[in-house]
Amino acid sequence: MPPHTRRALELLAPAALFLAAPLAPSFSQQHTSGSAAPAQPLPIDDRSHVHFAVIGDYGNGTQQSVGVANTVKSLNPDFIATVGDNNYPLGEAATIDVNIGKIYHEFIGGYSGAFGPGSPTNRFFPSLGNHDWYTTGAAPYLAFFKLPGNERYYSHRAGPVELFFLDSDPNEPDGFLPTSIQGQWLQGALAASRAPFKLVLFHHAAYTSGASHGSSFWMQWPFREWGAHAVFGGHEHCYERLGIDGIPYVVSGHGGQPLNPLLQLSAGSLFHDASDWGAVAVDATPSALSIRAFKRTRAVIDMCTISGRYREVLDDVLLARRASWRYLDTGVFPGAQWTSPSFDDSSWSVGNAQLGYGDHDETTVIGFGPDPNNKYVTSWFRKTITVANPSQYAAMRLRALRDDGAVIYVNGAEAARYNMPGGAVLPATLASSSIPDAGEFNYYDALIPATFFAAGANTIAVEVHQAAVNSSDLSFDMEIQGMLPESVLVPIGSTWKYLDTGAAPPAAWTTVAFDDSTWQQGPAQLGYGDGDEATVVGFGGNPTQKHITTWFRKQFTVAGASHARRLILRAIRDDGIVVYVNGKEAYRENMILDAISSSTLASSSISGSNESALRETDLDPALLVDGLNVIAVEIHQSDAASSDLSFDLALSAK
Repeated sequence: MPPHTRRALELLAPAALFLAAPLAPSFSQQHTSGSAAPAQPLPIDDRSHVHFAVIGDYGNGTQQSVGVANTVKSLNPDFIATVGDNNYPLGEAATIDVNIGKIYHEFIGGYSGAFGPGSPTNRFFPSLGNHDWYTTGAAPYLAFFKLPGNERYYSHRAGPVELFFLDSDPNEPDGFLPTSIQGQWLQGALAASRAPFKLVLFHHAAYTSGASHGSSFWMQWPFREWGAHAVFGGHEHCYERLGIDGIPYVVSGHGGQPLNPLLQLSAGSLFHDASDWGAVAVDATPSALSIRAFKRTRAVIDMCTISGRYREVLDDVLLARRASWRYLDTGVFPGAQWTSPSFDDSSWSVGNAQLGYGDHDETTVIGFGPDPNNKYVTSWFRKTITVANPSQYAAMRLRALRDDGAVIYVNGAEAARYNMPGGAVLPATLASSSIPDAGEFNYYDALIPATFFAAGANTIAVEVHQAAVNSSDLSFDMEIQGMLPESVLVPIGSTWKYLDTGAAPPAAWTTVAFDDSTWQQGPAQLGYGDGDEATVVGFGGNPTQKHITTWFRKQFTVAGASHARRLILRAIRDDGIVVYVNGKEAYRENMILDAISSSTLASSSISGSNESALRETDLDPALLVDGLNVIAVEIHQSDAASSDLSFDLALSAK
């Protein structure tokens, strides 16, 4: 594991503390391929469990979009939601039935197209995308669907979930900013909703690591503050899950259009994939909601589960985005004491973030000097915030929008630097590199000890540096979160029991009661072939016909399980993984949606840096019990001749 990753875990989990509603049944647990829906289903609004699919950037009628549709429909979803671009290329009436009705007519209420019967009640809920607007007024889209409200933005309640569909396109008549008529509607609707889970869906992904469009800064609304539990977008043709403001942001733009490669990992990115087309499945009960991404090949590529109490332990926002800052844009160094709390900045200008120039998205435009070809290299910013009790936090997360480089000081001490050279930083010091266009809208993370902060007033001072004196733009905004401590249940590098014979253990091997006394044991990392293993496991006598599956078990004790509101899994896996907690499947990744056996191959080979990457996700904390618990893991190879296997895992609770 990279040293900075281990250090981040140490900051978040300084000590073991103490450690709720059942896990939302997954598609694979409830609806296997080809299974029939109930003969007389309850109305969706009355169900305690709903399952639905989210697709995006799919409406082109290609073999890829049809393959995604076939996999989606094989899961028998209660309904389908989209995150836009339903009708390529121009949103025209001549193409809409072929692009949508031909594939999904049986879900569309009031369908009158050429490809078969529609649904007695509407089970298809789209969002408008930019391609849907390419025909004036999005008229074909609005005529084709019969949707609630004004049909451009609306809500749909489905049992324990309420979905809020927005129109993120600049053509939206009611505006596309948080202060617009549409924004005011969403804020009020989220506040009024009594659904256990509230999901926001729209086309232009607010945050993404994709290389084609990048983050859509105008859709970076205060969704968490308004009450949303998760946000879904598209536009970037990939799948990605990010943790932003303490909630999942999901990009499901891999529905059928040509896929976009990764640019660079954005702050908060937890998983990114642009290797194949697919969709997202969502399962919800009143107490838990699972998000599972899959490919058209039925390979699960990512999963997370949040509990109904998830928002109760979201990290504290100590400095929000778009705050007011004092700034100095004269190009004249303010003196060595400018980072100190005692420094007098009363003569500095004042303005709300985003601050900068050149991108036309600034709330406050700052100066750069008289010569556009010889701009000031450095601009300075200061802000005082109050932190009542910094000792309650395990660490502080600084998340900065900076174009190009920045150095951040807390109470006069340097706390972080981004895209800057080492050593002393002077007013003329250039940033290390220019930020590419798509990366200009990303917020970049730094995790620092809470000891930088004092109880009471704290001074945040930031200097932003350009990479060149003729740079076209500058951007700055920042937020600070107090990271609540985690209770470490299973540390990285723990000792595990393992079975490496290739012969599947009894069905009860995932339960606490199972007797694993004959299994071998050793500390993680466990595996073979990479040379970094603490414990080398066996693979059989034939290196070209290795065992496909290896099994691992670890017992741990929990006190106060009912108080856990988040259960955080971080795992190294090469290639596929399935995780069980106390006998129940909690997570799978790089494995097929369907039932698996000891001979089931992982969906793809893991290579390069991904072999040692620590994947982070949330599990349902209701899986925990007071007293003895067990976490059981099976690692699957993608090929019997695979050269290596890797496994380690950490489990924490909040």
